[in-house]
Parts: sequence; C-alpha cells; structure tokens
Amino acid sequence: MRLCYFIQNHLAPSQVARLVRTLRRTRPDAFILVCHDELAGYAAVEEVRRAVDADVFTAREPARRGDYSLIQPYFDALEWLAARGVAYDWIVYLSGQDYPTQPLRRLEERLATGGYDGYLRFWDVRDAENPWGRRHQGIRRYFYQYTEAPAWTAPALRLLKALNGVQSWIHVQMTYGPRIGLRRRPPFGPELTVYTGKAWTILSRACAEHVAESGRSQGELVRWFQRTLVPDEAVVQTLLVNSGRFRLCNDDLRYMDFTGSRDGRPRTLTERDLPVLTGGEYYFARKFERDSRVLDLLDERIG
Repeated sequence: MRLCYFIQNHLAPSQVARLVRTLRRTRPDAFILVCHDELAGYAAVEEVRRAVDADVFTAREPARRGDYSLIQPYFDALEWLAARGVAYDWIVYLSGQDYPTQPLRRLEERLATGGYDGYLRFWDVRDAENPWGRRHQGIRRYFYQYTEAPAWTAPALRLLKALNGVQSWIHVQMTYGPRIGLRRRPPFGPELTVYTGKAWTILSRACAEHVAESGRSQGELVRWFQRTLVPDEAVVQTLLVNSGRFRLCNDDLRYMDFTGSRDGRPRTLTERDLPVLTGGEYYFARKFERDSRVLDLLDERIG
C-alpha cells in the first residue's frame, strides 16, 4: 500500500517542513504533495520548496475562509497526480497545522483491513439534528447564492442582519466577510441530496478519481457550490455520497476541538490534550503551534 499525503499550506515553511519530515521519517515510500498559498504573504513558494522534501505547487488564488478557494487546491492536486501518473492507493488530506498522533503504519493497517473506500464526516444538510446544533445552518449555507459586499457596507449590513430571522429570501452573513445571499432554486433536484461534513478526508484512489471526474463533468453543480458558504465542507461529500458507488465510513479519523468556537476555528492543542490525542481513536489532529512541546511528545510516540 502506498499513501499520498496532500498538505494544504498557507503559513511559513517551518511548520509544514516539520510535518513533512515526520511523514518521511516514518514512511519513506509515501508520496507527499504540498500546495502552498504564497499569496497569503507568509512565504514564497520557492522558500517552501527549499525547506521541504516533497513536491510543491502554487495555489492558483489566495485562500479565503468560507470560499471555494479553500477546496480548489484539492481538485488541483488530484489533477496534478493524474497528469504525472503518480501511483498511490489512498490520499490523505492534511493542513499545514496537522500532525500524526500515532505511528502511521497503524493508519495503513486500518485502511487495509477496514473494508471502506473512504473516511470522511458527512450528514444531510437538511437534518434538523446536526453537529452544528443550528437547525437552518445547512439551508443558509448551501441553498443561497452569495455575492461579496464591499467592506464599507459592513456597518449597514450588520443592521440588516436582523432581518434574517423574519424572512428567508435574503440572508446577510458577516462571519466570512460581508456577503449577501439570495435564495435560489438549486441544481440538485429530488434525486440528489446535499451532504456536508468536514473538509479533511482520507479517500481511496477510486474515490479520489471519482471526485476529480465529477468535478469536471458536473460543472453546473460545481458553479453552484462556488457561490455558497463553506463549500469545502460539502462539495466532496455531495459528489461521493450521492454516487452510491462506495462504502464510506462516517469518520475522518482525526481530532479537532471546536468547544466554544464562534468563528469555525478549532482550538490550539497543547500537551494537556495528549491523553485524548494518543488514545488510539485518532490518527491525526489539528491545530498545533509551531515547535510546541506537544509535537515533541508526539514525536516520541510516533517513533
């Protein structure tokens, strides 16, 4: 079995370089591909290439929270791998602030014996009971088409936001920058359910190739997602679950703690989290600060 680790990085090279070294040290035969967003301003792509023992390509546009630019690099990575004929059995999607929590051979054993084609979190966006804890969150994210508003309109939009609770045709949101959404008829139809979950996935090559091919062939659906909120947490789930072709485990095998989060960002993990990180249920976790003590302790465990 050969795994491909695809790392999406927006930060300076030191932290992603440490992640790559750990992956390379424990599994020298793995293929590692990094997409670096040099437009974020933390480092140039050539600096990252010099720092990491991996293939690196540049993000085509700056990544913005809640925007399709966060998932575009994943589709670009799948096309990159296919164009170069890279051999892999599974692709593990990571951020530059992820880190393994146990020896990677255990992940390979899980993938080889688990009987699944993919590991990812997913649920129907219309489910009233959902991990968000908010009844209409899925409808507001994926059944509206959003347009960015100029920054100077933010004070007025904050006042207009009060109308969100009394009508359903227009939705004002401020979390991901000021945007105005109009409720439109989606290109889904009754035969296609919109699923959402978490962006980070572990997919077999068959699943990954289906995602790539569907992204090319279902242009209308992709264009719809490009104007929704947080499409990076829905487009892959929707393409895969609706296909009915794959056995999918509703678990992404990683740990993130959103306790108390109001902006969708997970809490930074420390050595106090080590017992839950290393309990055996998770294979990766995020997010970590560069050169933190908890990473040293994880290195001792990983070997």
